Amino acid sequence: MSVVLLVISFIAIVAYEAPDIIRERQWGELALFIVLVLLGFTISLLQAIGMTVPNPVKGIESLTERIARLFQ
Repeated sequence: MSVVLLVISFIAIVAYEAPDIIRERQWGELALFIVLVLLGFTISLLQAIGMTVPNPVKGIESLTERIARLFQ
């Protein structure tokens, strides 16, 4: 049931946002919108079906620590 609600929610988001972006011919924003929607849908779907999604904070912390070491 939660997967169906998730799909309906994402279809509603795309149906609400995409026509204005297309009408204004903002192709770069449309590409970014599609990437972000697909990323959000994928993560949400994995959580809805009960899979464990890795926490992105650990990756961000590791990346920022490496960048900080470059400036020391």
